[in-house]
Amino acid sequence: MALRRHKVPADLGEHRIFGDEEAAAMRAELDELRNSFGALSERVNAQFTSIAAHAEIAREQISVVREEARADMERTREMLIGLIETVRSEAAGLHVAGAVPGASAASAHERAAGVEAAVASLQGSVEELASRQMRMGDTMAAFIDTMLAETRGEPVAGLSLG
Repeated sequence: MALRRHKVPADLGEHRIFGDEEAAAMRAELDELRNSFGALSERVNAQFTSIAAHAEIAREQISVVREEARADMERTREMLIGLIETVRSEAAGLHVAGAVPGASAASAHERAAGVEAAVASLQGSVEELASRQMRMGDTMAAFIDTMLAETRGEPVAGLSLG
């Protein structure tokens, strides 16, 4: 009996021993894309975490600024009240030249009224400044919330992002 040899086809790509090179190349490309996507996903998550941390720090800073503004306004108010009381006590013994001997009550009252008006104007300015700071803090908090919502893809009430 003679051994018979099988005829080997001329195209080696169809031979099962060598495998499918095109499929192997596609698998390698798919693995590369999968790795790239994983790395990109990690970078996006890291950036989101960083943004969230910065937003939390900003919120804390806003609350600190609000508390400092309140404390500063209270100190200013106490100082103004102290100044008014000092002016009142000094005005009680005030004598204006050319007036009858003794304290000139009318002149002292006019001066005290002028000082009180100036102090009231200053107090109004300080309160307006504190109000502006509060509005600015609220605006910054809303801005940060909007930016975080946008990065998360969440809807923001009343706004169209995009």
